[in-house]
Amino acid sequence: MKKNILYIIITALLFFSGGFLIGKMTSETITREIKIGVENGENSGQVDYKKIITDAQNQVIIDNIMMIYLQSIPTENTEINMNRPDLFIEMSSPKQSTGLIDSKVWFTDEGAIIGNRASESWENVEYRSINQAAADYIKNLIE
Repeated sequence: MKKNILYIIITALLFFSGGFLIGKMTSETITREIKIGVENGENSGQVDYKKIITDAQNQVIIDNIMMIYLQSIPTENTEINMNRPDLFIEMSSPKQSTGLIDSKVWFTDEGAIIGNRASESWENVEYRSINQAAADYIKNLIE
């Protein structure tokens, strides 16, 4: 009788351990997350995130956005309404609880201007420009 109970306990432990290990191996951990939002029309300063994309959902989009930011060109001539961006884009690493990119986007006739927050607040902003194809790609993500 004691042997049967021991076998049942060992079998149950093997099943639970096997299930735990399979779950660990097959589940995908989110390491990058992009949030794309617009300013709320009723509450100034509030951002409504229209799209949240994770690398577990679509790694290609995460990579493309990173390449757009990496290939953007520094610019100083910005004729945009600083207080009314068209989009807000944030990239973070939920696994590390770290914000990677915090930016505002203004679409122009030539493409777009990206304002990257370069400090704790929005007082220090680095402006960069992207071409029309990159701007269209970002627009298509929210439509």
